Amino acid sequence: MSDSDVFIISAVSNTDSAQAIRQAIQNAGADSLRVQDVIFGLDESLAINADKILSASSLTCSAATVSSSLRAAFFATQSILSLDVDVVIVVGIETNVSTAILLASPDVVGRWNLMPRARLAVRSLNGTESALRAAEIELKDVTITKNGKNGAVLIKETLDELEEQSARWGMVTENELALLIERI
Repeated sequence: MSDSDVFIISAVSNTDSAQAIRQAIQNAGADSLRVQDVIFGLDESLAINADKILSASSLTCSAATVSSSLRAAFFATQSILSLDVDVVIVVGIETNVSTAILLASPDVVGRWNLMPRARLAVRSLNGTESALRAAEIELKDVTITKNGKNGAVLIKETLDELEEQSARWGMVTENELALLIERI
């Protein structure tokens, strides 16, 4: 593990946002008191009460809301890489489902003995080719590719399919945003 890694520890979808968050924490084997930030990505034009969701999730950390859950994953990754936080939950909110993804730093993975499912290898604001160059791989190396507006759902689906197929690389894109996921 290097200090430039960010790991996906768990990813859960549920019709209830608070329940998705609680399940992601439980599946990760993490302590809810150690979650330092939640970033909500509104994949549809919805109004949410982030404080109410955090309270129902038994979390006391700060929260932010952005217009896309893929963008929320980018922000969470940057927060971890800049050493501002060690544990962040990204929550993609849609009309009928919420997807919570627990991300963690290498330090927390080691200290808490967490089992990462994957590594967020590269994120790019400049499209697929830029992401592939940064990862030093080619498009043919990417087994699973998902494109669309619902980033958190697509990250979870990509992760599940990578595990089912024992594949190494997956990619989620939205417009010029590209996220490469490496299964561990």
